[in-house]
Amino acid sequence: MLKSLLIVSAVLSSVSAYSNTHPVVAWSSTKSYALDSLPYRLDQAERPPSLLNALFDSDDVCNHDAIVIIEHPGLHASDLRSLSAHGHVPRSLDSAISARQFPYIPTDTLADISSIADSVSSRCQSKLVQYEPGNAPSLQAGKKHTVCMKMPHVNQSGNERMEKMMQHDSTLGSELSTLASIFPDYLVVYAGSPLPPHLNKRQQPDVPDRPILDMGSTLPTFTASANWTEPTGGILHKYQILSPALITSLLVVFFMVVPLVLIGIKALSSIQSPLRVEAPKGFNAHERKTQ
Repeated sequence: MLKSLLIVSAVLSSVSAYSNTHPVVAWSSTKSYALDSLPYRLDQAERPPSLLNALFDSDDVCNHDAIVIIEHPGLHASDLRSLSAHGHVPRSLDSAISARQFPYIPTDTLADISSIADSVSSRCQSKLVQYEPGNAPSLQAGKKHTVCMKMPHVNQSGNERMEKMMQHDSTLGSELSTLASIFPDYLVVYAGSPLPPHLNKRQQPDVPDRPILDMGSTLPTFTASANWTEPTGGILHKYQILSPALITSLLVVFFMVVPLVLIGIKALSSIQSPLRVEAPKGFNAHERKTQ
């Protein structure tokens, strides 16, 4: 029983390990030493206190005409994975000269985006511009800019969440295309962040984020391969049916409930009935048979 409890505890820990994380992806239109100097994968022991601060500490970032920092409240790695390969973010990551993807950065290590943008603007002596999509101010070509853009939060679930992410990707693509036409040499940092406090847990996605990206390749990507084909086999190969809640329930049933039921059945079967039918005195079964 103790072994079963340990197994259940270990699996529960692995299921919830990615629930309080957000992705950070970055790409540039020209070769960026700041991005290329970062490892492709961050182990927990090597993870800096703040990934964004570590990225912008490089003097190379100031060489870009524009530094675009995008904050997307509620964004998770699974949201980027659900985007079409033809979406703006997947295409940008796939075609960028320099790019990095970190799907699972703990929430407590993500620095405040506005503070980082202000610090970068001051260090690079660039003009700081902060706005939401659709409300872009006038931008001056030929002058360095630090652009801080805040996307609408995403707190839906299921198909509604996927549709909302497609809309956000399209909106973001339009904004970045406009910036690219003004600033040919740019660096984009796209980071998820926690939802605002007024959005309670009931409004958050009911399925926590979990590892779905293959981080073993040379350059991990959120997009599907160009030669990707639809998986063959049953429904489990095509859809994510085994959610963390269902996995937890199955483990509890098989490792705790079933053993208890078997022990109870075995105990009941070992109990002998106190009622016995005794033969009358003087009765001889052998003599009765020969008569």
